[in-house]
Amino acid sequence: MKKIFLCVLCIFCSFHSRAFAETIISENQYQVLESKLQELNQVVMELKNTVDSQKVEIEYLKSNQIRGSEPAQTAASPPTASQGSRTLQGRWNPDIGVVVDAVLSQDSPRSDGEGADRLSVRETELVFGSPVDPYSRLDATISFSDFEDPGLEEAYYTHFDIFGSGITGRLGRFKPMVGKAASVHRDSLDTVDEPLVVQHYFGLEGFNKSGADIARDIELPWAVTHRLTLGILEGGNGEGGTLFGETRRRPTIYTHLKNYADLNDSTGLEMGITQLFGSRDEDSGFESSVLGFDVTLIHHYADQRHVKIQSEGYRLSRSKSFYSLEDPVSGNVTFQDLDDAKNLWGGYSLLDWRFDPRWAAGFRFDDLQLVETADNFANPDSHEVGYTGYLTFYQSEFARWRLQLTHVDLTNGEDDNRFFVQGTFAIGEHKHKLQ
Repeated sequence: MKKIFLCVLCIFCSFHSRAFAETIISENQYQVLESKLQELNQVVMELKNTVDSQKVEIEYLKSNQIRGSEPAQTAASPPTASQGSRTLQGRWNPDIGVVVDAVLSQDSPRSDGEGADRLSVRETELVFGSPVDPYSRLDATISFSDFEDPGLEEAYYTHFDIFGSGITGRLGRFKPMVGKAASVHRDSLDTVDEPLVVQHYFGLEGFNKSGADIARDIELPWAVTHRLTLGILEGGNGEGGTLFGETRRRPTIYTHLKNYADLNDSTGLEMGITQLFGSRDEDSGFESSVLGFDVTLIHHYADQRHVKIQSEGYRLSRSKSFYSLEDPVSGNVTFQDLDDAKNLWGGYSLLDWRFDPRWAAGFRFDDLQLVETADNFANPDSHEVGYTGYLTFYQSEFARWRLQLTHVDLTNGEDDNRFFVQGTFAIGEHKHKLQ
């Protein structure tokens, strides 16, 4: 009987020991599974943050994509995955960059104004930019010069994929998508100065305006990228521009259609059409209209070596053109119509050859008819023609040197010879990139 009792006791203890061991193992497995689940939840949250920030980056690149037919432009860097949401990442400081553009210039006429026959810091840009949230971004550029007062060059808010429609909107002061040369910063140009048609028609430093615009990619069943931009801007021109009047209250409406296609693996073709409507006086009419076109062909034949051909032209039309004549004896004023001169045009063609990763050379030809004032046209048979040759040395990703010689046949029959030495230096996010 005692043996039977001991056997039963052993079996009972063995059973409960096994159950106890299994309970311990189950608890350990549960803790491991719970730990793994927490790790997975953390990974999912990190992936979600990355996806949100990448959406910002994709939309940013869509709205500010580098034209496939031209070298990489100097622009505020797009937000990276780690920068997508400052609140999620605890990052509150914006990206900051500085670009200095120093120019030594010499002109043959002695009556020229600012920056002539001297070494000057023509422009220093202080650039700020950062995502506001996963859906939008804020950029600002303040410009300084040693012969101009400080000014606000750009300050605009960008919202990506508005209501999931694929539309990108901008609000503030920015460079509208008008052609090629007028819509980029000076440090992104292939030459020291803007083409003559941009200087005389839009302004000496291109076209910066306050307003709003929207842009969207157009999907069509062929291998061509289309992007349509519509915008409304404050009236007037840039410094020295003559397309429209001086009144900012009368808005300017613009549209731009960009079309890009890869002809092969190393060659790209871009074509653009621009239309602007504005006022040349204080009334509410749109008397001035501008039709622009641009074509850019770029062929990459080796690493960081390319040949680029770019042309851009504008045709200015006015519904009524006249100028006033005052009789020196009677003092009577008469108005003479210029119906045959209400259409003027101007443009340029440029050849840029990047024959070495660190060297490039090029030539630009300018030809345009000048607008004398906002109220009348100059002699349409009188052209200003320019010839420009340049040599560029890319010292590094952040420094660039350029020599340029320009000869201009002025409308009064005189010549103007201009010599430039330019140095462009950058630090921070806003930098000149190797192309």
